[in-house]
Amino acid sequence: MTRGRPPRQAQREATPIAGRRGEVWPYQPKCGSPCDFTIMSPGRVAFVCVRHIRRLRCTTIELQRTFPETIMTLRLIASSPAISRELWICSPRGVWRFFRIGDESFTELGTDGAPLTAGAVGTAVVPGEASSPLHRVPASAGHPAPGKVSGEGMGFPVGETPG
Repeated sequence: MTRGRPPRQAQREATPIAGRRGEVWPYQPKCGSPCDFTIMSPGRVAFVCVRHIRRLRCTTIELQRTFPETIMTLRLIASSPAISRELWICSPRGVWRFFRIGDESFTELGTDGAPLTAGAVGTAVVPGEASSPLHRVPASAGHPAPGKVSGEGMGFPVGETPG
């Protein structure tokens, strides 16, 4: 059972992020609706549930403990390469993380819906000014700070990428 009011403010803030990926089809708020909106884009349909979380620096195990019904409901949606079941979480400060819910796994996503690289996993999205694109900040220690080369700290010399 979810606690508290539905995350209406977070849903409104998620709409512009979703709009960058395709056409957004919101659902009418009602009891039993599995998702908050659907993103229709070429080659993929994303069913998205938006939730608030107090501690954004969480593991997938913590997500499963915090949102068991939401994740179970998302997993009832058919699974295929053209269908993405997504959980978007938002902190009280408006910082976002995005996850694709697999049958038995979680994949962290970027704002474009693509899986994050190993160096970017655990980063959170902070909406900037309306004219500037979204930028990433570390959601936990051990990840590159904004402006640093993503290969730094992963065993690659700065400026070089694996071949």
